[in-house]
Amino acid sequence: LTELFGSQLFKADGSTVGVEVLSNTPVIGIYFASPGCPACGGFTPLLIDAYNQLREDGRSFEVVLASAGIGISPLLDYMVDSEMPWLTVSPQSGKANALLNRYKIRWVPTLVIIDGASNIISMTGREEVMYYGTAAYEAWLTAGAGG
Repeated sequence: LTELFGSQLFKADGSTVGVEVLSNTPVIGIYFASPGCPACGGFTPLLIDAYNQLREDGRSFEVVLASAGIGISPLLDYMVDSEMPWLTVSPQSGKANALLNRYKIRWVPTLVIIDGASNIISMTGREEVMYYGTAAYEAWLTAGAGG
């Protein structure tokens, strides 16, 4: 996971946590989004609702925002304004661009679902959240377990 995200992740309040906070998480969403994206503005609240519901239900699920071409201050403002409860890669680290290239992201918003070992579970997480809501988690968990 350090290879993907770097050693430090940011919270919306500007504080940092070590990437090891993700180490026992079986389902991780990498959320590709940007502040000026109208479709992101429509999808982000759906993802926040699903995220919060899964966490309230005791599910082990985390989201990491990857937004390229933006400074840390505007990025944190975007997270606060959108009420994003999750983490983000440092924009200065180059990790957002590396993730965009690794997963061949062509547009935002895109939600890539991986397991704790960085294996791809789903490249269509956005659509799955839109159609199935929190029920998508069970399919991700099963797929991530090799089932």
